[in-house]
Amino acid sequence: METTFRRAKLSLLAAVRIGSHGMLQKPVRLLVVLFLTAVALILFGLSVTVAMYDEDRAIAESMVLYDRAALVAKPDESPFSKEELALLEERTGKAFGTLSPAPQELLPGLMQFTAGENKSLGDLTHCITGSPDGMIVLSEAVLGEAEGYTLTGRLPEEKAEIALPACLAELFVELNYYDEIASPQVYHEDSYTWEYDEAHLTTISSHEDLIGKKLYLADPAGGEPLKASIVGILEYECGREGYHNASDMSLTLEDQLIVSEEYAKAAFGGSAGMFAIAGPPESASEAAALYELLKSGEYLVYTDAVAEVEEYRETIGGFTGAFVGVGAAFAVFAGALIFQFINLSIEAKRGQVGILRALGARSYDVCRIFFSESFLLALVSVAVAIPSTIGLSYAVNKILADLFFIRIAVLNFTIWMPVSILLLGFVIAFAATVFPVLKEARKAPIDAIRDAA
Repeated sequence: METTFRRAKLSLLAAVRIGSHGMLQKPVRLLVVLFLTAVALILFGLSVTVAMYDEDRAIAESMVLYDRAALVAKPDESPFSKEELALLEERTGKAFGTLSPAPQELLPGLMQFTAGENKSLGDLTHCITGSPDGMIVLSEAVLGEAEGYTLTGRLPEEKAEIALPACLAELFVELNYYDEIASPQVYHEDSYTWEYDEAHLTTISSHEDLIGKKLYLADPAGGEPLKASIVGILEYECGREGYHNASDMSLTLEDQLIVSEEYAKAAFGGSAGMFAIAGPPESASEAAALYELLKSGEYLVYTDAVAEVEEYRETIGGFTGAFVGVGAAFAVFAGALIFQFINLSIEAKRGQVGILRALGARSYDVCRIFFSESFLLALVSVAVAIPSTIGLSYAVNKILADLFFIRIAVLNFTIWMPVSILLLGFVIAFAATVFPVLKEARKAPIDAIRDAA
């Protein structure tokens, strides 16, 4: 009987087992290489994210993350009609109210309604010290979309009804409320003191205590002030910088006197207000719709995100170019780590490879062992790097916003970030493995055994 010998063919599963077993022989070395490779891929992913920075996408994401309100104006700065507001709502999918600079002092004699011992404006610098700078017309829909705001009471419905911002309400908590309308105070110039009727003094321990109280509200027609009832308080965290005018870009619903649509129309000759104001966009699509209004030139759109991106445009542009080189450097570093690891693995497995070759394993089978080892290493590193890079991107944006007050999504997610990490991981694994493995696989079995010895 004629005996024939067939060269062994190592299955892929067997090659993976041998490769993975070899990796686990040196656990400390494996963990160090995995850690450093993952770090290199993470930094590469961050550099790719910075390098692929897109201004439109950054504005859209920043509007969702950081804006507290969006302010829209017409290029000619003319007031909005009801029909124009409805068109804005249809195009953006958001509810709009209106905001206008105060045409006159909205709350004349405001300080006369407090009853603290010291009523000088200088003693109240941490609160609103006078009449609010603007008036705002809000709806439940607008408040529902604005984060960080709640309403005690209700919104004004009649001409002589108002709702106060929380910081103004806090003034009365500190200095209490005096009914100036029922019993006016008298100022004695000789003693620099105020005289008021204690019977008309009310202790204010919470904002709810102000509901039903009255303040003087300027008459839009220029006549005697209206006796306006307080029907609500807009609650928010006092002490944050509020909106004052369209140029300072600190856009919120705060520090405005909330009035009824009837009062606003009387003040502006039938228009509800100069600016359309909405809560921040809740999704990228809403942000894109708002930003499109600005890009089209049909409207002026004021948001913190747009202002921040414009302010830091040149700085960000300089960083994006530099990070291309940084990413390339980390790619080379990751390749060098895998190359070194595979070389050490080849040294450790020479005896095992020599025996396999002597038993009939082909060069192709040897390649399978080491390529499976390097690809497993790359797979684990990529699996760690992708979610870590996404998490770090959000963390960097948060640090820029919280510590440096740069409220821009500089590291905005793009699908090319995980794709590039995945591709790089396997490309460098192949490139770092192919040359040392091919050199080893081409050796004759006897040479492989001699080298191992």
